Amino acid sequence: MVKRIIFIAAIYFGCSSVYGQEKTKIKFIQEKLETFRQEYPHEKVYLHTDRKYYAPGESIWFQSYLVAGSLHEPSPFSANVYVELYSETDSLVEKKLIFSKSGFGEGTIDIPQKLTDGNYVLRAYTNWMRNFDQSFFFEKPIVVVASEEKDSTVLITNNKIDIQFFPEGGNLVSGIPTKVGFKAINGSGKGIAVEGEVYNSTGAKITSFSTEHDGMGLFTMLPQKGEFYSVKIAGRNETYSLPKLENEGYGIQVIQRPSQLRLIFRANISNSSKIRFKALIHTRGLVSHTIEVDLSKGEALGVISTEEMPAGISHVTLFDENDRPLLERLVFIERPIEASLALDKNSYKAREKLTTIIKLTDTNGDPFSGVMSMSVLDMDKVIDGSPEQTIYSELLLNSDLKGYIDNPMYYFNTENPEAKKHLDLVMMTHGWSRFSWQKILSNDDYDLKFPVEQGFNLTGTLYEKFGKKEEADGKVTLMSGNSFPALILESSTDDQGRFVFENLMINNSDNILLKGKTEKGKDNVRFEIDSFPKKEGPKAEFKTFFGVEEVREKDKFLEQKKVRDQIERAFNPDSMYTDLGTFVVEGDKKKAEILDRIRLETTDYGRGTSAFDFTKWKPDGNSNILYAFLQGFRRVRVELRASGDRIYIGGSKTPAPTLLDGYPTDIAFISSLPPETISRAVVIENMLVGTVLAFYTRRKDGLPPSPESLLKSNNIVLDFPNTYDQPREFYAPKYDVQKPEDAKPDKRAVLHWQTMIELDENGEAIIEFYNSDDAKQIMFDVQGLTNSGIPFFINKSYTIGGKN
Repeated sequence: MVKRIIFIAAIYFGCSSVYGQEKTKIKFIQEKLETFRQEYPHEKVYLHTDRKYYAPGESIWFQSYLVAGSLHEPSPFSANVYVELYSETDSLVEKKLIFSKSGFGEGTIDIPQKLTDGNYVLRAYTNWMRNFDQSFFFEKPIVVVASEEKDSTVLITNNKIDIQFFPEGGNLVSGIPTKVGFKAINGSGKGIAVEGEVYNSTGAKITSFSTEHDGMGLFTMLPQKGEFYSVKIAGRNETYSLPKLENEGYGIQVIQRPSQLRLIFRANISNSSKIRFKALIHTRGLVSHTIEVDLSKGEALGVISTEEMPAGISHVTLFDENDRPLLERLVFIERPIEASLALDKNSYKAREKLTTIIKLTDTNGDPFSGVMSMSVLDMDKVIDGSPEQTIYSELLLNSDLKGYIDNPMYYFNTENPEAKKHLDLVMMTHGWSRFSWQKILSNDDYDLKFPVEQGFNLTGTLYEKFGKKEEADGKVTLMSGNSFPALILESSTDDQGRFVFENLMINNSDNILLKGKTEKGKDNVRFEIDSFPKKEGPKAEFKTFFGVEEVREKDKFLEQKKVRDQIERAFNPDSMYTDLGTFVVEGDKKKAEILDRIRLETTDYGRGTSAFDFTKWKPDGNSNILYAFLQGFRRVRVELRASGDRIYIGGSKTPAPTLLDGYPTDIAFISSLPPETISRAVVIENMLVGTVLAFYTRRKDGLPPSPESLLKSNNIVLDFPNTYDQPREFYAPKYDVQKPEDAKPDKRAVLHWQTMIELDENGEAIIEFYNSDDAKQIMFDVQGLTNSGIPFFINKSYTIGGKN
């Protein structure tokens, strides 16, 4: 709701009052702002990762949060979230595409074993976000620790500094007392401490200043007409200039109090009594206050309540009677919610279960519903400390400013009495924000080249088999056995033989089968597919500072990683086979054959009892996969029936379930696949899954057939590249029942990582996990979003004891 404001005249300042809003005068600006907000809804992405520091070979686990609009509600628009890992030389290391369901997704990025020491950046965006400034893509610094060299501080040889000055409101105006914020950075873009003095044109000292935090500070001055002001920095030979002085203009002073903003507008113009000024206050396009401002006496003062203003960056803008913005000041409004975390005990034994209770309410005690993710770290095994970036700082601060902000969570530390003052320095020194009045008030439309993506489109043309004639009014059937239940879609061709399947939800491991028929039902047709989803993304341009970071305790961190790797090799046969395969092949042919057989029979559900290698099978022109079974499996019986083919294993009278790349499917789909798309088939007989027949495609086993070779054939199988990354399950051991594998030492660095945690109707969630062998000091990093779009975080450490 837009508040009607009545300001009290401040007689003791000799200024006039600020009157209540006059809707007819400011309605045009409000309508323009609302139109912009509705027609160009902005999306924002945030990635919560399990930590910041990694070693080569480890995985970055993350949950994506995609919000849209002014209220930061889970986005109903995009389903495709692009996640990229870049080096500090802008080299792409890895790229993933994440499926975002109702605003939430999850994924992993595996750090290559050969990746070198250094700073990296995790970037995320949607296709729709590419229509706007790339500076508002999500960025998160990631540090890879690969070298065991001793810790050292690398000196920055470029000692050049840059300092910028930001008068409150935007301009230095003669006769108007003004606070001037400044930001000093070194040649690498890092904020640095400086001291300086301001001089007028005669060389007289006007004032002095020094930085308060991260290269930022402020000073106050009264500019004089006709003057020119310069700045000298202690210990430097350079001279810097303040912004050009305006002889006429406007100024603002904002004094922030709990639940209030005190606004003082000032003018130094010859005809101020004839101009009807107006001020508008909005947060992400949501207007909270509109004000008529009378500057006939040169100054107007008033106080507004912030009780109903949304959390985040608010804009205070003064307009003239022609709707021209004259000045603007950013302020940050905090709106904390009550988020608590508690453990069921004070201390825990090795491998004992920990029960975590999380509760979320507003200040009145009313519960929130929402979704969150949680990371629990063993602080003796990681380099990380408290997170420097959270969903709270990203959605409310970073995502609405273009400039880089180092350690944004510093400004929300309630135990730091200077944090709020320093946050206001950020507001003064980061003048570029997401909202541009020039764009909003003009009639220019955005060039929307990049549409909202809610899946993938598959398009092509159906032709007669041995000619160039398009098959109009034909039928194209799309099938995928990877999903459950199996995906079956149908599309009719137009008069030019064109067909389209829109918004397909396809994972990287999925195979798509296309079957075509003419209008008369004949299958003597061929396909031409237009294209596959492209991997190229926008150019790598980052606002993240790639500075020199001194990483402490690298040798300890890497030594513990080495211990975990040794344990994994000793207790995980798959890891051992991967590491020893080449060596064994060279040294012992018999062992190589054994290992090949083990690899062939190994599945996600344990080792199979028998397997068939399709890569070594040479079918005749009429063979299909089921005929191969008649030759390859003694215990497999195939019945070919008009009502549907069936497969039996052993003496069972019940048809065996079938899997394709781990997903349930039916034998009819398997039967329709060309043999060259299948890598192997494995008979699995164990207590975990019972008796099943598991097929693996060549893509799943790293042997994808060339898509180009399949684009012009009848009944083709398409292996879609660059589609959704299939989420993996984080390894979380359970020690409630003793098992043989419990003999494996537990030295986890990340004790727990869990995504998609939902708060119940009471605003509560209970999360359980098991302690490791030797964790003593652990840290919880909980981040989430309420259904109404409020971001929240919990960062809490506990001493839980060790093995006893």
